[in-house]
Amino acid sequence: MTRKQSLVALLACGLACLLLSACAAQNPAAGTAPQKEVQFMDTSGFNYKLSASLGAKLEQVDVLFPALITLNNIPERMDKWLSMVEKFGGKVEIQAEPEPGRGLITEIFSIFIKAFEAAEEKLIYAPAKDYNVLISYKAKTGIITKMAFVRKAAAQPAPTPAKPVPAGAK
Repeated sequence: MTRKQSLVALLACGLACLLLSACAAQNPAAGTAPQKEVQFMDTSGFNYKLSASLGAKLEQVDVLFPALITLNNIPERMDKWLSMVEKFGGKVEIQAEPEPGRGLITEIFSIFIKAFEAAEEKLIYAPAKDYNVLISYKAKTGIITKMAFVRKAAAQPAPTPAKPVPAGAK
């Protein structure tokens, strides 16, 4: 390659880098108005609205669900948001809403039931302390194909070698 060809190639690469940096990805939610409440709809528009609202650093953004969604059937789009919260060091917690119309006797009875269930649960799940779990699932659907409970390696100290006894020692 001649010096002139090398210079032309270098200039072409520089121009390509300049054009690519000018086309760098921008948040597609830019320009979307932040909202304190975002209605969930399984579309990219929902992602834009939630991204813009969170990007505006509002104290709280509520996602409302017009259709029935259960804890065991969270839409993949929403699960992605929950996963990102955890990935970036946040917490995802669940909280039961209080049921209206419960009296004192019902509450006391409920406490006894919960105590019994907690004791039973502790006994039932005690063996889990010795295991790790590997969950296998299909990437596109999130359908779990297998949960492998793998016994933890027992942390045992390495045996110390016996010291040789000098000849003539008692």
